[in-house]
Amino acid sequence: MLNKIAIYERFAVCHSAVRSAQLAKIYGVSRSTANRWKSGINPIPLEYLKQAVDKYCVSWDWLMDGKVPQYQQERRGKRPKALNRHAINKRFLSLFPGISQARIAGELGVKQTSVYRWRHDMAQVARECLKYAVDNKEVTWDWLLEGR
Repeated sequence: MLNKIAIYERFAVCHSAVRSAQLAKIYGVSRSTANRWKSGINPIPLEYLKQAVDKYCVSWDWLMDGKVPQYQQERRGKRPKALNRHAINKRFLSLFPGISQARIAGELGVKQTSVYRWRHDMAQVARECLKYAVDNKEVTWDWLLEGR
């Protein structure tokens, strides 16, 4: 299970800001939204996490799970790319070759319609399912989200 509070704390470390009001100002969201991130009620949207990964040259693995190394020197000076939902879904589903939607749904504990929507790019794979892949399929967050 993803620890939303720990993700928030690493996200705040990137910004040298532990106050939710400061993060609210940086990302143009309300203080209550930032407070919900801090308390773990709502997850921080991947787009904001992606901005932190690119701007501060931290790895997805460190940001999402606290795994080292924290910094990725090879990313410095490179133009950041936007997250590609289609590519994320495709990489995720490639971890289940030849397995039916029903079996994938059963393994992940989600509805078959969710798997169908991922296959047809109608929705982003749920974060908890991405976490399952990182924990059980020997892949990294960096590979899963950005193909590295």
